Order: sequence, then structure tokens, then C-alpha cells
Amino acid sequence: MISIDEAEGDIFKPYLAKLLEQAGSTKKLIEIINLGCELEDVESLYPENLQAQIEDLLSKSLTVISQSENFGRLIDREIKIVED
Repeated sequence: MISIDEAEGDIFKPYLAKLLEQAGSTKKLIEIINLGCELEDVESLYPENLQAQIEDLLSKSLTVISQSENFGRLIDREIKIVED
């Protein structure tokens, strides 16, 4: 389990979205990265919406991965969100 700060620091970076765009990645993947960059804003401005945003982000991520020819076959587990 990682925190929002860790996720933003490791995965959700505007720089990564730009690199993915330059590499020709799908628009859906770039959108996921950009949405992830906004999680801290959601947490501070609309904390009541944070859980729904995270669930939506996970759902979109799994959809993109499962539809990928290269990675779709690797999804064999269910991801559950656990609240503290």
C-alpha cells in the first residue's frame, strides 16, 4: 500500500505523461497519469470525493492494462481498496 504522496512521487508525474505522449502511448494511459497528478488537490479541496477518484483511477488503469495486447494476459488478480 502506498500513500498519495508516494504515488504522485513515483508514478503520477506530469513529466511522465509528457514522456508517454512522446513515446506514442494511448490517450487513455496519459489521461490516467494526469488524473493521478490531481489526487492531492482532490484530497485537500474535496476530501469526500477522494475515495471515488481513487476507485475510478484504479478502474481506468485496469481497463487500459487488460485491453493491452502486451499486458492484458497478466491481470489475474482482483484489486480491493482497503480503508484504514
